[in-house]
Amino acid sequence: MNELLYRLQACIASRFPTMAANLNQGAGEADIDAFERAIGRPLPASVRALYRWHDGTANKGGHYVPGLFFGLPFLSLDDALRHWKRDTDILAECTDEQLASFAADYTCLPPATIRQCAASRAWIPLADDGGGAYLGIDLDPDAAGSAGQVISFGCREFTRVRAGASLEHFLEGLLGLYDNGEYEIVQEDDEVFSLASVGPYATHFLDYLRLKAEGAR
Repeated sequence: MNELLYRLQACIASRFPTMAANLNQGAGEADIDAFERAIGRPLPASVRALYRWHDGTANKGGHYVPGLFFGLPFLSLDDALRHWKRDTDILAECTDEQLASFAADYTCLPPATIRQCAASRAWIPLADDGGGAYLGIDLDPDAAGSAGQVISFGCREFTRVRAGASLEHFLEGLLGLYDNGEYEIVQEDDEVFSLASVGPYATHFLDYLRLKAEGAR
């Protein structure tokens, strides 16, 4: 995992220097331990290594800087916990019948990889899009999934997608997109730009993941 993170650091420093400069210093072991206690479960070793590398994005400066995850900003431990708490409040506020009704709206790709539920305490956000959609770690997968897989989720993500069987697998794919130049820089004005995927084309990374899972090219 450390070698993979070293390669990712070198890649973004070369291709997206503002993205690299916008990352926080790494978190300490005590901070990661405290996060685990707050969510009530241990993190995979790869996720702990990710946060030792950088504790999310600093959001410095007055203009938009594309986030680490193909434009989605990498959440710090504090921000990840805040989002996790907010999105799991529904589990305490709703009856089992209401949760079952909400869950009926959701599906996943590939089938049976992600549990069919409205929200889960086992879904740990790593990145958010500012509108209630997340990329994160799934610690309690469905029958065809794998613990520690990277998934999309959130109240408006009606088709959840497994983006990687593990964090390492996901980051290898992300690094491949960057190294192979499979992106387009979308200049919105002099200081604001974002990333779009090519093949299939999408201006939102979670849309790209869904289109890929559906077989689009």
